[in-house]
Amino acid sequence: MRATILVFALFLFAGKVDAQAPVIPGFKIAAPPVIDGFVHEQSEWKGAPSVSGMFDEITAEKAVDGGTFWVAYDSRFIYVGARLVDSQPSLIRATEYRTNVSLQGDDFFQVDIDLSGTATDFSIFQVNPKGATNIQLTGGRALKREWAGEFQAASRVTSSGWETEIRIPWQVMTLPPTGKRDLRINFERFIARANRTFAFAYFGNAIASRNPIWKGVSIPPKEVDRSVLLLPYAYAGYDPRIKGIFDSGIDMKTQLADQVQLVGSINPDFRDIEDQILSLDFSRFQRLAGESRPFFLEGSQYLGSALFASQQIPRFDAGLNSYGKVSDQTSFGVLDTVQAGRENDFVANVTHNPDADSSYRFGVTSLNSNGVNNEGYLARYQRIQGPFSLFLRDMGTQDTYVGRGDNLNGSLNYQDNGWQLFGEYSQVTPKFLPRLGFFPEVDYKGWDTFTSYYKPWNHGPFSDAGVSAIYVDYNRMDGTDYRRDADYNVSTTLRNGLNFTFDEDTPQFLGSNDHLSMASMTFPRGNPYNQFGTTYAWGREAGIDYRSVTFTESRRLFGKFQLIGRYQMVDYNGFNDQAILDGNYDLGKDRAINGRLTKQGNNLNGYLSYRRSGNLGTEYYLILGDPNALTFHTSLILKVAFPMVIGGHHSAKGS
Repeated sequence: MRATILVFALFLFAGKVDAQAPVIPGFKIAAPPVIDGFVHEQSEWKGAPSVSGMFDEITAEKAVDGGTFWVAYDSRFIYVGARLVDSQPSLIRATEYRTNVSLQGDDFFQVDIDLSGTATDFSIFQVNPKGATNIQLTGGRALKREWAGEFQAASRVTSSGWETEIRIPWQVMTLPPTGKRDLRINFERFIARANRTFAFAYFGNAIASRNPIWKGVSIPPKEVDRSVLLLPYAYAGYDPRIKGIFDSGIDMKTQLADQVQLVGSINPDFRDIEDQILSLDFSRFQRLAGESRPFFLEGSQYLGSALFASQQIPRFDAGLNSYGKVSDQTSFGVLDTVQAGRENDFVANVTHNPDADSSYRFGVTSLNSNGVNNEGYLARYQRIQGPFSLFLRDMGTQDTYVGRGDNLNGSLNYQDNGWQLFGEYSQVTPKFLPRLGFFPEVDYKGWDTFTSYYKPWNHGPFSDAGVSAIYVDYNRMDGTDYRRDADYNVSTTLRNGLNFTFDEDTPQFLGSNDHLSMASMTFPRGNPYNQFGTTYAWGREAGIDYRSVTFTESRRLFGKFQLIGRYQMVDYNGFNDQAILDGNYDLGKDRAINGRLTKQGNNLNGYLSYRRSGNLGTEYYLILGDPNALTFHTSLILKVAFPMVIGGHHSAKGS
C-alpha cells in the first residue's frame, strides 16, 4: 500500500516546473554606496541593476504601493537599496530601533538571499523605517551577537514612502566554494497597517523555483576561521531554599568545515530565559510551548520534525549540536545531549533538495533513560508543482515498553489567488510513541480537510475578510468510532484596523457531542505595541458547560516602556483564572529592565531583572525572583557571560 501511494505520487508530480524566474544580473560595484538611507540612483547606485513592482504573497494581486530595488556587491559586502512607495506615509509604523530584534508589528523591508542557488536555503535580512534590524541565517541561529553576526542598515521616511540601504557582509553567511555562480535573491515588504506582505517575485503556492536568479555573481573566498568561540558564564546569589548559589558553565561554537558549524554546551543555565506560559484554553491533547533556548535554536531548521521537539529535553549536563551543508543540495543536523547517569538523547537529519521544488528528508532519534530505550525513524518527501504541493511521510518508533509503532500520512495542497484547499490522509498505530517528538494523538486513521479563502481590498470600509472550514473524520485503527470535527471560521478587518472573528466548532469525541462558539475583537489588528483584544467562548466540552472570557492589552509608553497584559477567566467544572503582566523598559540598544507578574488560580509569582545583552561583549543578568516558578521565591542572582576566542583568527561578524 505504501509503495503504491508513493509511486503514484511521484508519477503525478514528475517533471520540471516552468520556473518563470526573473533574472537580475550580477553587478560588482567599484565604489560602494554610503549606507545612510538616501538612495542616490544617479550617483552612488549608478550602473547597479534595479527592478520594480511587487505582488501580494497570498493573492498575487499587484501592489498599489510598490517599490524599486537595487542590488550590487564587491569582495566584502552585498549592497541593497530600496525605495518603497506609500500612499499614506504618515501611517508608516516604526517602533523598534534596536539591532537583531523582532520587527513584528512594524513596517519592514526584507531581503532573501540563497547562496546555494537552489532556492531552498535562504538567509533573511530585515530592516524597518527606523533602521532596526533582524537577521535570520539559514539553518537557524541563536541571537548571540558573536555567533549570529550582523549587518548594517539605515532608513528614512520620505514624503512618498520610505527608503533604506543595507550592507550585508559575505562572511556573515555560510559561503559556498568561491567562483562565479547564480544565486537566488528576492525582495519583500510588510505593510503593518494592512497586515499584508508583498514580494517582488512570489506567485501562488510559494513556488521556490520562481525566486529571482541573481546571475553571474562572484563568491569571494571564505575566510575560514578555525577559532573556537566561547561564551562561559558564572552566576552567584542567594535563595533561602538552598542558601548560597554558585555555578558556572560554558557555550562553545566553532567551524568544522567551510559550511559546517559545531555548537557545544556544558552545564547550561536557562534561568534568565522566560518560558512561554500556556493559556487556560480547553484542549483534549497535550500542548507545547515555544522554544527559546539558544542551544536548541542553532540548526533548528535542519533538526526539527514530528520526531523531535527540543522542549522534550528540559535539561542536560552536556550537549553537542552540528549542522550545515555538505553540498548545495544536501544539508544535515546532528544533536546529542547527556544528563549524567540519567538520559542520553540523539537526533540526526539529512535533507536533500535535488531542485528548487523538491525535498527529501531522512531522520532518526534515540532516547535512553533509566532503562527506557526509544528509537524513531522518519522518511519525508515534498514536491511543489504549479499551485499544488505534495507531502508524503513515513515514521516508525520502537519503544522498550510499548513496542513497535508506525505513522503514515500524505497530503495534497492547492493554493492560488487567495484560495487554499488541503486534504490529508493519516494512519497512526496505537503504539506509535516518539518520546523526543511531539505527537499527542495516536491510534487513528482517516481524512482531514481544510478550505479557506482570503480577500483584501485596497479601498472601501473593509481592509480584508477571510473564511475557512476544517473537517476531520477519524476512526480508530480497528475501525471503531473515534472523532469527527467540523470547524468554521469567519474574520474581517475594517479599514481602521478593527478586527472581528467568529468561530464555530462542533467536535464529536468518543461519543461526546460537543459544541464551542467563539467571538473575538482586536483593535488595531497587527500592532503588538498598542492593542486591545477580547475573546468570549461558550458551549460544552466533554459534556460539561464551558465559558471563557479573555482580555489582552498592550501599551507602549514614553517611547521605551512596553506593557503587555493578559487576563483569562474560565468556568469549566469550577472557576479558574490566569493573569499575566509583562513589562520591559529599554535603557538603550543592549540594556533593559524586564519584569513579569503572574497569577494562576491562587498562585502568585513575579520577577524583576536588569539585562545587558544582545550586543558584543560581556552580558549581565541581575534577577530578583524566578521567571518560571509557579509561586514567588525570594532569590537574587547575578549571571555574567563573557565571550572568549581560542586559536585561529576571529573578528566580529559584520564589522
